[in-house]
Amino acid sequence: MDTGDATYIKQINRRILIEEIIKNISLSRSELSRITGLNKATVSAQVSDLLNDHIVIEKSAGESITRGRKPILLEINGEAGYSIGIDIDEHVLNLICINLKGKPFHKLRLDVENYNFDHVINLLIENVVSLMEKFNQAYQPIGLVGVGVGIHGIVNNKSDIVFTPKQQWSNIDIQSRLENTFKTNVYVDNNANLSAYAEQVYYEHISDLFCITLYSGIGLGMINENKIYRGFQGFAGEIGHMIVEPNGLLCSCGNKGCWELYASETSLMNTLEEKYPTLTLPEYTEKLVNEEAFEAILDEYLNYLAIGLNNIINIFNPETIIINGTIINGHSSFITNIREKLKSKINNYRDIRVSQIGENACALGGAALAIKNFFGVNMVDYVDYNYFN
Repeated sequence: MDTGDATYIKQINRRILIEEIIKNISLSRSELSRITGLNKATVSAQVSDLLNDHIVIEKSAGESITRGRKPILLEINGEAGYSIGIDIDEHVLNLICINLKGKPFHKLRLDVENYNFDHVINLLIENVVSLMEKFNQAYQPIGLVGVGVGIHGIVNNKSDIVFTPKQQWSNIDIQSRLENTFKTNVYVDNNANLSAYAEQVYYEHISDLFCITLYSGIGLGMINENKIYRGFQGFAGEIGHMIVEPNGLLCSCGNKGCWELYASETSLMNTLEEKYPTLTLPEYTEKLVNEEAFEAILDEYLNYLAIGLNNIINIFNPETIIINGTIINGHSSFITNIREKLKSKINNYRDIRVSQIGENACALGGAALAIKNFFGVNMVDYVDYNYFN
């Protein structure tokens, strides 16, 4: 039997209460007691500590726009602190700030023209320090609680960058450098993992959820039993380097015929630009949806996408698969087409859908992960806040 001293039990109770307050937006003390099963004296003592730590605030029912009609409601103190999420992609840095209630309040997108690691990291540090100088004054008394960083490549369980196929970075301890500069906790993970986490936190809080990102390459983020699944050393999810064409195109990873060379949106754009070099991205998307001349290109692309999805479904049997890409998001007809191509009787899943968060998913997932770790909870659930509806 697992046992613990009074301090350990107190930490567990605190975690349970914070999770319920986040999930339910506003709750009274009596509602917290009823939902959690903790006695009223325990709830009262814990809430007193949370108020003293500026984690929660009290509001009368008349001030709250959320459900509940009790005289005094408890909510997370969103304005007391914030986190920063960062997506380091091949050509851009995407930064998002969220408050302690998970609400995004600032976004910054920076073009990256030089792959050199020092150049990218210095650009990142310069802009994050600027954000800290601005928002540490506005979000008091806690300020910045952490930073979450998404990498398009392999990140091990120690948060080291093992390898990025696009930038060719290898064996880099980015976490220590950023923590020494920002003086806060920094969490580093694969971009697809953070994208999957954002989908669970903000849109569909289920325990088994997969997210496939299609932007510069292909990544697979897996939520299993409410946890990011990373595998033995953190390498899980490098599904873009699954071989779908033996002796096919040469990939930067060293293999030939990798899935992302045929089914990433970069591969689709390369095909389109080769045949129709003068169009813009919105024009490409419009023509893929509406013009017969583009039908063969789209069909071949979706065929390759379906091949990889078939393998993922048969290996993992996920409940929900979310596909996230600039072109595919917002086009349900593409998903219908993909479903029709998944003909195997072995295929078993509940839903395949496009992302409702889009290109901000990775940065949002990083910011939400920093909030989760600051609170010391097992999960955060912002679904009912409807930030993206």
